[in-house]
Amino acid sequence: MDILISPIAEFTSNPITLGFVVSLFVLHYYLPKLYLKHKENKTLQKIFELKTTEELSEEEINKYYIFASFKMFALILLSFFIGTGVAGGYITMQRIKDNKVKYNNTLNYNSGESEQIFLINSNSIYYFYVQKGNKSIKIAPIGAIKNIEKSLDVGMLSK
Repeated sequence: MDILISPIAEFTSNPITLGFVVSLFVLHYYLPKLYLKHKENKTLQKIFELKTTEELSEEEINKYYIFASFKMFALILLSFFIGTGVAGGYITMQRIKDNKVKYNNTLNYNSGESEQIFLINSNSIYYFYVQKGNKSIKIAPIGAIKNIEKSLDVGMLSK
């Protein structure tokens, strides 16, 4: 289930990301029509690596431009996910190395033990975190965790 929901969560997590994805959908909806309108433009063919459509029928041209548009859409979306994933992971790694993370969560185990942590992320099976005083990433199964308490920043409450 996480695999199906995570792209939607990624899209809606930030207004800039949401605007980018919506504009990407709209652009690629109209892109085959733009290709068709400017099919004689050699610069456009070169930029988008389109083949010449002189010997194709009108229906084949439409199918080809729809496929080219879909291929570009998939490439841009894949690049977006890989780029944000790599960049986000790198930034988190640097913050952990430089000890610039806030350990504002308390992880309480079912055994009664607890520890201060920086929660990196979670999914439906595991929590990924860094324990205070340690720079290695730990993974805990959700079944072993009683609860996670988030400490509020006192400065945030006074604003």
